[in-house]
Amino acid sequence: MTPRSLDPLLKPATLAVVGASADITKIGGRFIKSFLSSGFTGKLYPIHLKANEIMGLKTYTSVLDVPDEIDLALLTIPAAATEEAMKQCALKGVKFVVVHGTGFSEIGALGKELETKVLQIAREGDIRVVGPNCMGLFCPQVKLNTIVADYEFPFEPGPVGFCGQSGWVCENTVLWGTLRGLCFSGVISSGNQADLNILDYLDYFGNDSSTRVIGAYQEGVKDGNGLLEKAKSISKVKPIVLWKTGRSEAGARAVASHTASLAGSSRVTDAAFKQAGILKAQNLEELHDLLIAFSTPYLPKGNRIGVLVESGGGGAAAADACEPLGLEVPPLPEEIQQEFIDFTTGKIPPTSGMTNPVDIAWAPAQGTREFWLGCIEILVKAVDVLIVITYHKLTDENFIKGVIELMDQAAKPIVLIPGHSTAQEEGMAKCVRKGIPVYPTPERAVKAILAMTKYVSYVEEVKQ
Repeated sequence: MTPRSLDPLLKPATLAVVGASADITKIGGRFIKSFLSSGFTGKLYPIHLKANEIMGLKTYTSVLDVPDEIDLALLTIPAAATEEAMKQCALKGVKFVVVHGTGFSEIGALGKELETKVLQIAREGDIRVVGPNCMGLFCPQVKLNTIVADYEFPFEPGPVGFCGQSGWVCENTVLWGTLRGLCFSGVISSGNQADLNILDYLDYFGNDSSTRVIGAYQEGVKDGNGLLEKAKSISKVKPIVLWKTGRSEAGARAVASHTASLAGSSRVTDAAFKQAGILKAQNLEELHDLLIAFSTPYLPKGNRIGVLVESGGGGAAAADACEPLGLEVPPLPEEIQQEFIDFTTGKIPPTSGMTNPVDIAWAPAQGTREFWLGCIEILVKAVDVLIVITYHKLTDENFIKGVIELMDQAAKPIVLIPGHSTAQEEGMAKCVRKGIPVYPTPERAVKAILAMTKYVSYVEEVKQ
């Protein structure tokens, strides 16, 4: 099929909803309500056989009656009606179609036959198709959300491009990811991938200047060599974080029934991913942790880790997590220790640890903003990554601004861990949105840092 930029898919100027409804318990009704309440920036065309208007919008009996060209059509109709709807989209010259319905290749031979017919019509009409059997799109730039349409979002665009075969993974990546501070350049729920697939989405996000890191969830790989070649070219310039399921026998059965995908050998896949520079996530939590890590504008130039804590236990936990993974927690140079002692004398007890981890227990009033930033400025000079376990309120805008300025000054990542993460969720998200990685525990922070160092090593190797 004709290669085409995915801009009209993720930034549509005109959008038709085939199967629109005034009933918000139906998918076509939920979508229309969502688009209106969120302020979708394009022109919206509800398609309904009988109604004259839906939620104040003029309706059309067919896409053929729409006066404008259509960038994107959402098919929110049963599988049995999809073939005829695709014919009309082909006659209209619609650029992209998202087929939300189920009942295609994931259910067996009859569904596969229908999927093949629908795809053939799309090919003849030069339409690119997302799905079928998918949740659709989350597009912050145009305030378009079909993945979790019942929820309201700030629609703040950001550096993460994401595609996933599972609606559940995409839903939680948008919902939970947003709560943790992730901001997206786009999210695509790809479903059965009858036409557009992970290669197309990697290619788009790989060339998209607003995307810094690409995340993906994949169940089966139809073109393994193509995926590896595409990943190799993209990984040289931006990281790809991928969570692949179907590693167990039961998981492979679930994959086959979910999106009609075939899962391959875990060991073979892992080795191939490593060669292609793909960073593997083991679960949803780790997937998000790594996307947060690579949302920061700076990557570590080495594996020397500094730890600044207001709690000795946190420092020991961070150090214990680092060393088994090959991350060094070296003693600080004497000149840095002396500079730190000079800065903190009279402000913290003289018995606090000053080597690495650095313990500033009982900092005055839980540590003022200026005190914390001063400590960070000194210690970050001696290491490649600085972990800071702090009780300072992460909602403090000036503290966030100060940390960002220090990261810019040092060109190094500074990773924050709040002393009480359950009480700091708002501040944690605020930091992540600004490009500061934040994690609830030292162990999760260290795993994310390890992924960053592995990626840097990979890039250095392929450049040689």
